[in-house]
Amino acid sequence: MNVLRGESVSPGIAVGPVHLRGYDDDEIGVSRIAADQVEAELERLRAAVGQSRAQIEEIRGKQQGQLGEAELRIFDAQIAYLGDPSFVAEIELQVVQERLAVRAAVKTVYAKYDRIFQLVENEILRRRASDLRDVATRVLRNLASGEPSARKAPAGRYVLAARKLTTADMFNLDAEGVDAIVAEEGGMSSHAAILARGMGIPTLTGIRGLPRLLRDGSVVVVDSDHGELRVDLTEAELGQYAERSQTWKSLQKQAPETEARHETRDGTAVELLGSCGSLGEAEMSRTFGLAGIGVFRTELAFLADKRRPTEDELVAQYQKVIEGHPGQPVNFRLLDVAAGVFAPGDKDPERNPAMGRRGVRGLLANQDILRLQLRAILRAAAGTENVGVLVPFVTSVMDLQRVKAILIEERLALRKAKVAVAGSLALAPILEVPVAAFSIGALAVESDFLVLAIDDLQAYLLAADRDNSAVREYHELAHPAVFEFLARIAKEADRLEKEVVLFGESAADPQRMPFYIGAGFRRFSIAPVRLRKLLKVLRRYSADECRRIAARVLEAPRAVDVQRVLVNVETD
Repeated sequence: MNVLRGESVSPGIAVGPVHLRGYDDDEIGVSRIAADQVEAELERLRAAVGQSRAQIEEIRGKQQGQLGEAELRIFDAQIAYLGDPSFVAEIELQVVQERLAVRAAVKTVYAKYDRIFQLVENEILRRRASDLRDVATRVLRNLASGEPSARKAPAGRYVLAARKLTTADMFNLDAEGVDAIVAEEGGMSSHAAILARGMGIPTLTGIRGLPRLLRDGSVVVVDSDHGELRVDLTEAELGQYAERSQTWKSLQKQAPETEARHETRDGTAVELLGSCGSLGEAEMSRTFGLAGIGVFRTELAFLADKRRPTEDELVAQYQKVIEGHPGQPVNFRLLDVAAGVFAPGDKDPERNPAMGRRGVRGLLANQDILRLQLRAILRAAAGTENVGVLVPFVTSVMDLQRVKAILIEERLALRKAKVAVAGSLALAPILEVPVAAFSIGALAVESDFLVLAIDDLQAYLLAADRDNSAVREYHELAHPAVFEFLARIAKEADRLEKEVVLFGESAADPQRMPFYIGAGFRRFSIAPVRLRKLLKVLRRYSADECRRIAARVLEAPRAVDVQRVLVNVETD
């Protein structure tokens, strides 16, 4: 058995035959046509565009009950692109002027969008380029479907393997049997990734050279819980993973817990909250029995469509989230995106958006968006309690004070206008930049609680982007300094009597959970699908045992020594 490491985009486990999708596009050459063939090629294009639009409309209808409004708007945006005359005109131009066969013309336009996707730093343009690329891919698939060389998907369930994670390959009406996805490219925030998580499809990305590693029809295991693609398995190994896959599938259909309070083996209380980015994930958090929503990421409503959402639209969405968790904490993270989203069309893009005007910096520079979100949250939370506002990318007390002042201004303005608003909202900074984590004493004075974004904090501490597969090993390194820093934060928060919510993929790592408990953390914001494994760990260890594990981790001088301690944590 060979094990290939990738990035987990959507958790879960699946076993099935491989279907390599989209690699035939590489064989589309620059084929020219005669002048008398132009009209026939244009007619083929129009038919494929109409077929693509009908497919997306049908898929949207089928997913109506499974996906939330924001996710469904991804399909609306693609339908709009297919109805955009300029999109079709761009392809027609290649056919008429360059005398390209229609598939070659689509591929030329496809390549253009792909270059945009690779090069631009503006987040909105990247999203639009990604959507246009997905639309072009669907048109290309429909043009190829009638050709003898077109490869059909397997009749049953299968593992989709593709160069890029695209919605066009995920949703095919002739073969809706995608059990799992493995792709060479595609990040956590792409529209395809959002839909994969919303539909519960195990998904891995970042594994290069899939046609070289996999054969069409060969049976593989996608273990997205551990970020692994397993190939060349024996019959016995396949049988074991098939059982695990069936167990995982059956568990997804039922809530694992109904109580909101969870404990270690000796009864030490631990609060497990949900991390969500859509109404679908928020509903999953509720049905899984999590204690509320620790972090609701608000970006999807702003990025799923060309236009900015209205205040009333945001109020309606936020109200649904709050109403789904009556009496429980619900914390909305303010828009956390690069500067390009705030200023689309900026002719002077930032060279390093990750360290530019993102998060609270962008919001304070574009206060119309900040005020829009704060008003929507204030209105949505009217008559309720336990609703919080999370401020991303805080680096100083001044960031928090300025947001707090604007929040007060907007509450007073709404009250003056006789609009019902929340009596109070909890305010918390998200500690992701090391300087903020070093300054929690000052930040604690201005906040009601603290949120620690472990993945981002670790990325900055180790200078390794978690979405960059080339440096993944650096980000995943169990560096002693990271654990020492976390322990110091827990100790300082305890001294200040401030609650800390741990947030991020690493916060739901079963191997690290005993360390977190032993270091003093008690509140966690996790993806709902991560709950079961964490419950197993909690029930296996007492608080005293966790403290001993934490002590051993903090005594370990090297990353390999830390890893030796963690690998002995029993998670199954």
